[in-house]
Amino acid sequence: MSNDLYKVIEIDNEITDKLMDGVKISDDIIQEFVLKLEKILSKLSNNELLYLLRNGNSIHDIIDVTSFLKKYKINKKELESDNSYKDELKKLNNFIELINDSAIDEVEYMYICSKCDVDNVASFLLSKMSNDDIMKLSTETDDWNYKLFLYGNLKA
Repeated sequence: MSNDLYKVIEIDNEITDKLMDGVKISDDIIQEFVLKLEKILSKLSNNELLYLLRNGNSIHDIIDVTSFLKKYKINKKELESDNSYKDELKKLNNFIELINDSAIDEVEYMYICSKCDVDNVASFLLSKMSNDDIMKLSTETDDWNYKLFLYGNLKA
C-alpha cells in the first residue's frame, strides 16, 4: 500500500467519524477533506483507486473517486520489441476483472471501462497478435463469450 493510499484511507476514516458525529456534508470541515483528497487522489494509480471503490467508507459520499481514473497505459515500443501482446492482454483482462469486482453496478462498470479506454487498448493488442496467439488465448478460457470475442479478432 502506497503512502498516498494510506493517507486517503486515514482521511476516509476521519470523514466517517465526523459524519457519525453529525457533521453535515456541506460543512466547511468536510470541504477541507475534499480539497485534501483531490490532491492525493490525482497521484494514485488506477489499481489503488479501484481499491478505494471497493473498500472506501464515507469517501464516496463527498467525492467521485472514479473521476480520478486514468487511461490504461501500455508501452507500445516495449510490446513490439518483446512481442508480448498476449501477456499484456492477460494483464488487461485482470484489470477488467478488477473493475468488475469494484463497480457497484453495470453502469459504473461501463463508465470505468470507458474512462480507462480498455476497449481501444484490447483492440490494439489483438490487432498486433498472431492468429496462433489468439487461438491459444481462446483455449485458456471457459467463457464462451470471451472465446467468441477472441475469434472475432482472427485475421483472414
